[in-house]
Amino acid sequence: MVGAFVLSCFPGAAWAESDVDILLNKLVEKGVLSGVEAGQIRREISDGKEAHSKQIAKDLVPDSSRNWRWSGDLRLREEYRNRTGSGTDTNRQRIRFRYGFEAKVTDALKVGARLATGSTTDAVSTNQTLNTAFNHKPILLDRAFVAYTPEISGLTDTRLAGGILETPFWWVGPLVWDEDLNFDGLTMHVAKDLTPMATVFTNDGLFVLQSDVNETANLWSAQGGVTIKPFPTELENELEKNLKLTAAVAYHDYQNVTNPFSENGAFAQAGGSSSTAAATPTTAQLKGNSAGVADFNLLNPNFEIASQYADIPFSLFGDWVHNTGVSESGNGFMIGVKAGKARIPFDLRKGWEAGYYFERLEPDATFGPFTDSDFGNGGGTNHRGHVYWVKLATLKNSVLQLKYSNTRQVVGTKANADTFQTDWVTKF
Repeated sequence: MVGAFVLSCFPGAAWAESDVDILLNKLVEKGVLSGVEAGQIRREISDGKEAHSKQIAKDLVPDSSRNWRWSGDLRLREEYRNRTGSGTDTNRQRIRFRYGFEAKVTDALKVGARLATGSTTDAVSTNQTLNTAFNHKPILLDRAFVAYTPEISGLTDTRLAGGILETPFWWVGPLVWDEDLNFDGLTMHVAKDLTPMATVFTNDGLFVLQSDVNETANLWSAQGGVTIKPFPTELENELEKNLKLTAAVAYHDYQNVTNPFSENGAFAQAGGSSSTAAATPTTAQLKGNSAGVADFNLLNPNFEIASQYADIPFSLFGDWVHNTGVSESGNGFMIGVKAGKARIPFDLRKGWEAGYYFERLEPDATFGPFTDSDFGNGGGTNHRGHVYWVKLATLKNSVLQLKYSNTRQVVGTKANADTFQTDWVTKF
């Protein structure tokens, strides 16, 4: 009753919060209200203001605008690569720009698209080098998809999507896929909570590599995994309550890619034909794969053990790939650690990230054109080496990253490459 009386003294949300506090403090001092009652009134006023503001926003902003979410990022990069044994040293400045949206059509259906810098001949890079005498840089369609997320009894999460899509698999590093690679095709994600502490999931997809050839080149993929949180989140111990174990096993079957690039016009030589006529692949096009490799059937397990201490997240991760379609040079692995998350500028706990991993990727362990474009002497397979990075939050939504990798070839000339990258990334 007292709360209702106090609220009636204020005609609307226009009253300043300080005036409310003054009056409530006086009533507490005079014994009219207890401190608990005063706190309850403050919460009622705050909740009323928030609901009123949301209703105003809903009335003023049309549905078509509220259902759209726009986002983008801009990265400036300074890169120096010191090559020993193969190629020349390079020092270049690069730019990456991406901007896109997601729009909710219904509660269960949404569409999205993104534009990005890049080229039509490199699936794993959205960079443009600043060496064209101020000429304009191309902007291309990077993603375009439709996603359907129905509510199905017995399942925690279901998602069906088609178009040009981000990597649909759970993964821990760029051993098999470069972070800029997008997939053309159809995907399905299903997850189910077995208990409050265990969730199983599957990610599956069918993707088209090339259709204008004698036999269509496809990629079929299936992944199954589990996430386990072994301790209740109500525990006081920060390490235990944040402990999470995630593991998955995937199988990726490349069909009719009997000799990568030979028939697939998407990877043919410059000036080559995209018809059924074969083109002779070059070493650069093979991206480390052996000429005449018979098949790519990839078995790919990976894992991550993650937790948090003193508000600092950290994890140990590993990835392994084995190409069952070859008898030798078909294995690769990655093992690494990382700590921190660069979110708040210059904060000792939340303003930085650091990490390291070691990777060894034999020539035919995976499909060379789709793996990390920055690792080794120009990306691809047939590399092993160390990668270190530090990321610092310098401004709101803006970070500075320093990255160094030292690599050498697994077989062949054993050429070395030391790569230094400085990235300034701003999200908006």
